[in-house]
This record gives sequence, structure tokens and C-alpha cells, in this order.
Amino acid sequence: MRTLVVNGVLLGITLMLSGCSGETKAEKKIASGQVVASVNGEDVTIYELGAELQGMDIPSGEARKKIEAATLQKIIDRKILADIARDRKLDQTPDYLLQTRRADEQLLVNLLQQNEAGKIPTPTSEDIEKFIAENPTMFGQRELLVIDQIQFPMPGDRKALMAYQPLKTLDEVEQKLIADGTEYRRVPTSLDTLQLPAAMVKSIMALPPGEVFVVPAGGGLTANRIVETRSTPLTGSEATSIARALVRKQMMAKKAAAELQPLLAQARAKVVYKPGYGPPKSNSSAAAKTAAAE
Repeated sequence: MRTLVVNGVLLGITLMLSGCSGETKAEKKIASGQVVASVNGEDVTIYELGAELQGMDIPSGEARKKIEAATLQKIIDRKILADIARDRKLDQTPDYLLQTRRADEQLLVNLLQQNEAGKIPTPTSEDIEKFIAENPTMFGQRELLVIDQIQFPMPGDRKALMAYQPLKTLDEVEQKLIADGTEYRRVPTSLDTLQLPAAMVKSIMALPPGEVFVVPAGGGLTANRIVETRSTPLTGSEATSIARALVRKQMMAKKAAAELQPLLAQARAKVVYKPGYGPPKSNSSAAAKTAAAE
């Protein structure tokens, strides 16, 4: 796929440049090689442009040329602004060095995950069929839950949540929030059982009609009431494609837990912490396992 994108980009750039007259030395270099632009003496290669376009749904024809040209201009502008920042010595600040280190480490982690993912075999038909059968609420019994929802922040004192436990309706929750002076938003939304853990779906569907359930979301909480349930079964090739991706994700998580987690735990055991900064001993093993699986 990447080769097709790069070749298409090269064709588009070549067509754009072929109409120019009075070419400069930099423009001749662009036309004759793998360089598609030159910014203050720094080349922008076809590979750099292709990387920028990677993952984009690129159409054909004139629309494609416009996207390629706009993307190239984005790269050029970024390089120009980066040069300005360097002229102002912003690349010598502690903030730049810290962010560069963090970005470099994250890139290496991403590449490590990609490398591990490349070793995962393609799930078999039996694997996929078994997964679909074991997760009916994601496929044949998939449902879309139309929800009336209240979003509010997590109380600073977790014990305050106990005051919401006896509340059975969303109106009661809203009245409680108003009485406490808590800011909130009441909005309609939906939940897709394809995207929810089976245990959660089972608990939600077992509630009496109209009863409220509270779940964490985005660092806060949501109180929810099911307004309508719509059957939206997922079958055929679409179900197979989604199941294949999910099975592969599971396989990768197991591989990471088996191979990377022991290495992570071994290295963590040698870390020296300043007093007061070390992780709680009871959570260190679980944290290592979580980090390896991510």
C-alpha cells in the first residue's frame, strides 16, 4: 500500500512541476530525483511526503493532487517555522530537550510494539469463529442502547459517591447534583454493545427498566438511563473482519505479557527511587503488566 501511495504522490508532484518555466537549480533537482521540495537547503523527499500521507484515504485525479500539494505545503511550512524556532535558540531550552526525549522514547515504544505485532500469526478461521461464538453481544446479539445521560466530575471524596447509590432515576441524580452545587451536563447519547465488555453488558441489561447505572468516563462519571434498545446484529464479512482484528489484539496482549512483562519487571527491580517517589509495592506488579500489554 505504501508503494502505491508514494508512486501516486511522485506522479502528482511531477505533473505539477512539469508546467513550470525558468526552473531554478533546486527545482531541477526536484524534477530529476526523489526530492520534491527544498526548504532553506533542506530536502523534502518523496518518502517524507509519503509518510505524511500514510493512513489518509486519498482519492484519485485532481482531488488527489490537491491533497498531495496541501500536504507538501504543510511539511514546508513546518520546516520554515522550525527554522525560525532554531534561530531563536528554542531548541536549546530544557523544555525542548525534555519533549524531544519523551517523543523519541514514545517512538521507540511504538516501533517495539509494531515489531512485536509483526510476529503475530494471522488468526485462523477457527479462532475467529470461536471468538464470535463466545461474544454474542458483540456480534449476533449486538444492540445499540439509546441513552439519556448526565455527565459530572468525580467527587474529590470518593465516599460522597455512596450518596448516589440509593438513587433510582436520572431525575433524582440531577436533583442531587443541583442540591450539591455540582456542575453537570445532561445529553442524549448511545452505547454500542460491540464496544463494551460482555460482563458490563450483562449487568446493564439485567437492570430493571429505567434504572440508572453509573460508569466512569474521561476522568469523570456518567449516570445513564436506557431510553431505547435497538437490535443491530453484526454478521457476515464485517463481523469476520472485526473479530479477526480483536483476536489479533488479544494475541498481541498475551505475547506482550509473556515476553515483555518479565523484562519490564526485571528492569524495574533495579530502579532506584528517591524516597517518597516509588510506586506502592502492592501495585508495582500490576502496573508492569499493564505497561507491557499497552
